[in-house]
Amino acid sequence: MEQVRIIAVVSWTIPYFGNKHWCPYGVLKVSDGKTSKICRTKGDVLGDSAGYQYITFNRHRYEVIDRGSLHSPRLSLVFRR
Repeated sequence: MEQVRIIAVVSWTIPYFGNKHWCPYGVLKVSDGKTSKICRTKGDVLGDSAGYQYITFNRHRYEVIDRGSLHSPRLSLVFRR
């Protein structure tokens, strides 16, 4: 399996009130070296049973981890089975 990485953060939203999200979410441009795709983060909507934020790329699920702060994210991907 190729190393999947985030090429760019297209948009990143910090929810304050009035929507169904409880943590920051966004749209990421992801690539494995051969193909690239625009992916929306999922799993942060209230009622989602995943328990973590993820994207789906080439039929695989990758957890999105923020190693930075709320206003200065440093995002990385971890493969989930």
